[in-house]
Amino acid sequence: MSFRRLLGSLARSLACLTLLLSLAAARAEQALGSFEAVRTSVPPQLDGRLDDEVWAAAPAYTRFVQTFPQEGAEPTERTEVRVVYDDQTLYVGIINFDSQPELVNRQLGRRGQPPESDIVTVSIDSTHDRRTAYSFSVNAGGTLRDTLYFDDNKSSNDWDAIWDGRAAQRPDGWSVELAIPLRLLRFPSAPIQDWGFAVRREIARRSEVIDSTLIPRNANAFVSRFGNLTGMRGLEPHMDVELTPYVASRASRRPLSSDPFLPRPRLWEPSADVGLDVKLSLTSQLVLNATVNPDFGQVEADELILNLSTFEAFFPEKRPFFTQGMDIFQPAGSDVSDSSQMLFYSRRIGLDTPILAATKLTGALSRNVQIGLLDAVVMGASAPSRSGEDSEQPDSRYQFHPTRPLHFAPNSTLPQEPGVPQNFFMAISRATLVPGATVGLSVGAATPLGHRCGTVLPEDPGLRDECLVAGGNAAALDWNLRTQDGNWVFVGQLAGSQIVGGPEAGQLRRDGTLLRPGDTGLGTYMTAGLLGGDPFRFSVGYEYASPRLELNATGFQTTQNQQSAKATVEFVRPSGWGPLHTFSTSLNAYRDWTTDSRSLHINDQLLLLSEATLPGFHVAGFKIGAKFNRQDIREIPLTGIPIERPDYQYLTAWGETNRNLPLSLRLDAYVNRLVAPAPTLSKRGQGAALSTIWRPMPNLETQFIADLYGVLEGPRWIKSLPDGRHLLGEQDPIVLSLTLRQLLVLSPRLTLQLYAQLFTATNRFGPFYEATSGSSARVRLAELVPTDPGFDPSYHEAALNMNMVLRWEYSPGATLFLVYSRAQQELPPEEGSAELSQLLLPSRLFSGAATDTMFIKWSHAWGL
Repeated sequence: MSFRRLLGSLARSLACLTLLLSLAAARAEQALGSFEAVRTSVPPQLDGRLDDEVWAAAPAYTRFVQTFPQEGAEPTERTEVRVVYDDQTLYVGIINFDSQPELVNRQLGRRGQPPESDIVTVSIDSTHDRRTAYSFSVNAGGTLRDTLYFDDNKSSNDWDAIWDGRAAQRPDGWSVELAIPLRLLRFPSAPIQDWGFAVRREIARRSEVIDSTLIPRNANAFVSRFGNLTGMRGLEPHMDVELTPYVASRASRRPLSSDPFLPRPRLWEPSADVGLDVKLSLTSQLVLNATVNPDFGQVEADELILNLSTFEAFFPEKRPFFTQGMDIFQPAGSDVSDSSQMLFYSRRIGLDTPILAATKLTGALSRNVQIGLLDAVVMGASAPSRSGEDSEQPDSRYQFHPTRPLHFAPNSTLPQEPGVPQNFFMAISRATLVPGATVGLSVGAATPLGHRCGTVLPEDPGLRDECLVAGGNAAALDWNLRTQDGNWVFVGQLAGSQIVGGPEAGQLRRDGTLLRPGDTGLGTYMTAGLLGGDPFRFSVGYEYASPRLELNATGFQTTQNQQSAKATVEFVRPSGWGPLHTFSTSLNAYRDWTTDSRSLHINDQLLLLSEATLPGFHVAGFKIGAKFNRQDIREIPLTGIPIERPDYQYLTAWGETNRNLPLSLRLDAYVNRLVAPAPTLSKRGQGAALSTIWRPMPNLETQFIADLYGVLEGPRWIKSLPDGRHLLGEQDPIVLSLTLRQLLVLSPRLTLQLYAQLFTATNRFGPFYEATSGSSARVRLAELVPTDPGFDPSYHEAALNMNMVLRWEYSPGATLFLVYSRAQQELPPEEGSAELSQLLLPSRLFSGAATDTMFIKWSHAWGL
């Protein structure tokens, strides 16, 4: 063979090898989830059918992989995804082939809350920071949902965006088209865009989850595992303005008197409000939201609970202005840490006084720096004072009040005493130093803009202190360090607080700590460990709150003067273990003690928890635990005197049927026991909660929850007696809560929802004890002295909360709400009646005070 022929043969071989390698690389790239978008000059008609010519010009992505139940396996059904775009919108078309199209679950639901059903989700990491993503879902019935992911694998379904999607049936399955406005997505200014991109399909009847790129179930990551979306060129960020005015009117009928024993007569009070929401895209990555006189009358009422602890109850945020774009305000590591040291808790804003205006700036200054700013002003108009006979009559006059200029109502609707105007401010910035390492700095302030006593403070120091309201400042440095696979984690926060204003003499905390203006506190929490992978994981955590740490002015903090250490060891099989689809078990150990100079031991706890997904995709689990070596410095208020608490043991078990069934059930049951020395009582308790979800037809869903439980604890403080004595009493509280949620979906954009909760509780006291203690001596249970207080503090209470909401989104961004609500309180039992100590079910509920409200609200978004 000649040298020339040899060179030609080698050249041909190299060309073939290069072609094969190129094909292999292209195939591997697609296997990793690489999508190609195609520009179009004619947008597709949004009907869910994918029969427009533009879809034929776009390449189809088909290389999906099963994530659950058989990780890495071929999907049981084929899926095709195509992506096209223009200067304004990204369009995604998905064909979901199904060999049994008659079995596709097309259950309908309320927007943002699709039920268990066949569903597809498109997730976009438009900044490609591998931490944040916008997800858009459409189920087979056409119900939409949007979700915001942050910190890689944390998510919030409260994010609400204006976009559109349609689903359509096919003889070989179903299909969906999504139209996602580019103004919703933050992306850098660049000639060629490179975004993270993922598509997930869920097949309900098989509980099957398939993804465009494999996201291992044992990985502590989500967004960072996305594939790529390429091919988008010439996209120019532009300023976008969205104005959403609203008009709302309500008519309420409430008791004229605030005395619960005088539920009648009742007074009709009409009112009206106007307001405005503004959304301004300053850049493609920075969004300004503002609201003036917001009204949240369509929001579901908080759950009624009986809180017998010495800690504040936490309630989730439901108001749209605060739920949207709030991911950056979440505490660092909230997915791996159970700390309650939150620098920002939006429920503080507008809790007692209406919001006059608020503004929020969120987004990214650059690819690696995110910011969030929020400022809100609350103002409290009060009813003008009246004298003589007029003071006893409802004030039906309409007057203009500068502190509530957009609210129109008679003076009788205003409180007799004004709320204290305050300004709430929160700012946070987080920077990604290297992939997997972020650092954040937060500052918050709650600043009183007045006091409780008119325009002039009294000269008497005691009276002046009653007028002053304390605010607070807070700051925190947080960090979130993770390996590239997300498995090894070290997260935490270092926070400080300062009391601003308030009574000059100071205020006592529940544990006896005195807080004066200017006092500062320190807190921290941190968690580190192997939190991904299998089969073994472990973590350790520590939390510290100094006695004067006070974050509640702007945030949420259950307690202070406490430090806690925690260690966890887990055995997990997220991808299956024998016949089980998933399995996990963990052993947790806790120790708590005070941070003051006493370093008092507060609590030890051991907890074993296990859960498994059974064949048939049913779930079962249990936890068993014990608390011992306990004492409480908050039980006897304002003293800090530690009181011994009995050892506590408990067992909880639960089981849940496959949620994709037309009728699914969940049962939670527990038994517990107190072990206490004489003369106090050892006790046993039990309780159960049954939850049912029934979907008899695609447009109807009924949820019912019945919860019956008691609360076991040792003797509780009733009141302090002279000479350092304290009256304590055993309690036997029993709570019954019945909750109904009824959903009727007339169309994917027209829904009727009913919510009702009947809550009743009884708490019987006795026997009673006296405790004698100095200012710091420990109260021991064995040293309590039985006594007769001469009165019975037992009580019975019942309430009914109900609301019915008709929601019609007649076009994207345009919504009409019709709401009826009722808040019913029990007529208090007569002192000494059997209802105080024996009856659980209410007998005088509908004889008590009730407030009925009819509410209508219209809002419409306009883009400029």
